[in-house]
Amino acid sequence: MALTSIKVDNISPPDGDAPKPTEGMTAEAAPPSGASSQQTPAAPPAGGKRGKVLRIAVPVILIAAIAFGVHWFLVGRYQVKTDNAYIRSDITAVAPRVAGYVSAIYVDNNQPVKAGDLLVTLESQDTEAKLEEMRATLAQAEADAAQARARVAAQRDQLAEAVAAREASSAAAGLASSDLERLSSLAEKGWYPKARLDQAEAANRTAKAQLAQADATVTAQRSQLTSTEAAARSSDARVEAARAQLDAAQVDHSRSDLRAPVDGVIANKDVSPGQLLSPGQVAMSIVPANDAYIVANYKETQLEHMAPGQHVKIHVDAYPDLKVTGCVESLSPATGSTFSLIPQDTATGNFTKIVQRVPVKILLDDAALQTGLMRSGLAVETTVITKPGATGCGAMGVAAK
Repeated sequence: MALTSIKVDNISPPDGDAPKPTEGMTAEAAPPSGASSQQTPAAPPAGGKRGKVLRIAVPVILIAAIAFGVHWFLVGRYQVKTDNAYIRSDITAVAPRVAGYVSAIYVDNNQPVKAGDLLVTLESQDTEAKLEEMRATLAQAEADAAQARARVAAQRDQLAEAVAAREASSAAAGLASSDLERLSSLAEKGWYPKARLDQAEAANRTAKAQLAQADATVTAQRSQLTSTEAAARSSDARVEAARAQLDAAQVDHSRSDLRAPVDGVIANKDVSPGQLLSPGQVAMSIVPANDAYIVANYKETQLEHMAPGQHVKIHVDAYPDLKVTGCVESLSPATGSTFSLIPQDTATGNFTKIVQRVPVKILLDDAALQTGLMRSGLAVETTVITKPGATGCGAMGVAAK
């Protein structure tokens, strides 16, 4: 193909800078200088954009580092945080104290109850029969005690009669002794016949014998009175025993009704009508409504500045938009591993040191408890403020972020 001829006579290169045709290239094939300058843009100066970014980034990084350092020095170093923390409640287990078959159930899971509300009723025929038996036993014991008291009264009357008879015998013996002494003196002087003196001596001996008999009767009556009074006391004791057994039967009869010991919410109900419940068998549990707290397991290396009364910030995983605060109530006197079934401080085998954790009890603020959202078992993150002079839990509250 023939090349198109281009006239370049009237084109003059500006300032003599137009490129010259290379060897073997004709003037017609050489590109014009104007076209070359339009197709090749000028390159930016090396490192211009990077330098601008660095000039902006370095001050920002320095300011952020300074702000972080100041925040750590003023706030961060006084915050002790752990995510090994959970909400706990003192859950009450409801169990019968007497054996019996379930006749009625009045509650269900997740139902709020008040202290004293009726939960479960057991069949009470056996306890009613026992109650009637104890009532009859008490009545019999009271009758026996009444008879014993009557015998004591009669014995006291007999003793009084014996004492009176003894006094009469004593008086008669005294008179007979005086008569004998007087008559003996008269008989010695010849003023009284000695034949009749024998009669006086016989009367004196008779009076003494009657006095001795009266003394014996009094002693016997006193012994019988003592025995009768002991029997009466025994009867009174049997009355008290029967009354105690009746009270126990009444208590057992009342225990056929299972009532809520505390305010809370029913959970883990494991009982059905007709089921036989044994004493101590858990029928259901009651979770207190406003008695939740937190047990946070802190590392032993985090306890140096921790003390009761310090303010706590709490983040509940289930409710991330709630800001909850609390207060350190107490620190456990032992680590969690101390109460484990398998001891970790054995002297055999290889040893690997493990950082121990100490349970810390944290009380929730009233506002958080009143929300009803603090359920036992929920995972939380706790941050204890250990700054000196910042103890106290007066600023607790719950609010949305």
